[in-house]
Amino acid sequence: MKGLPAPENDPAVRIYVMGTGDGKKTNEGHLNHGGYWRDENEWPIKRTQFQTLYLHKDGSLDSFETFEHTSSITFTHNPENPVPTIGGPLVGMFKITAPQDGGPPEDYVPDFLDQWTLARSNLTEVIAAGGFHQKEGPEWIAAHEPYQLLKDRDDVICFETDALEEDVEITGEAIVKIWVSSTAIDTDITAKLIDVYPISHDYPEGYHLNLTDTIMRTRYRNSWTNPEMLIPGEPVQLTIKLWPTSNVFKAGHRIRLDVASSNFPRFDVNPNTGEPVGRHTKMVKAQNTIHTSAAHPSRIILPIIPKCD
Repeated sequence: MKGLPAPENDPAVRIYVMGTGDGKKTNEGHLNHGGYWRDENEWPIKRTQFQTLYLHKDGSLDSFETFEHTSSITFTHNPENPVPTIGGPLVGMFKITAPQDGGPPEDYVPDFLDQWTLARSNLTEVIAAGGFHQKEGPEWIAAHEPYQLLKDRDDVICFETDALEEDVEITGEAIVKIWVSSTAIDTDITAKLIDVYPISHDYPEGYHLNLTDTIMRTRYRNSWTNPEMLIPGEPVQLTIKLWPTSNVFKAGHRIRLDVASSNFPRFDVNPNTGEPVGRHTKMVKAQNTIHTSAAHPSRIILPIIPKCD
């Protein structure tokens, strides 16, 4: 970037591979997910082997394509009760600390050179970034009592593998190809990759660790500049590319994909009306359907890094 020659023998790529910790609770009360730095020669990694896992109506996720002619799951997306954001990458939402909590007076205007110092000293996160157990709580915006696991919400559809028999490393960009239809002419579909820890002494519910997630507004499924509304009830295939990640799913863990239609406040809630973005006049509920039949095989393509011999 500076136009200087690269240091000799410096690796082309350096990545952080997560997931090699012991999974216990640290003295600070955090999950010891662990990880290590590793050098690679290129990106994407050439030795990647792509594995397709299919979404099934019973919530399973495996490498076997279904032979069912009709198979689907329908859920209600209520924009007035969105799925709350519980951590995640690139959240980036901050607020100035209130005066009663030690922040600056509301009418205080600092000198120009002091503005950044003031901001750094008084900015607090609205939504914490990073990995968290995917369970609602009072600290999360849009969460309500009784605080429940996200997987237990009616508007979050989970697909997960059996417990893994051996460690599996996923490094790179996972791609979700999902067939959906809706009663609305426009809606959102979210995808979130989860590392599911088994139940343990430290974590009686297990630990559902979010790794990477994103969202697709269906009107932009084919183009960001030429939106196309849905025809209600007609299935369309969405291609959703998750942000790259690197994680070892240990033996005994499960790989899970969560699908929903909101992730608020990280993403604006779709009112399901098809009105201009940011200028809607009403909200309506949408019945959204994930198709899992032979004709509409929803699936996720995972970048697997094979073990070294």
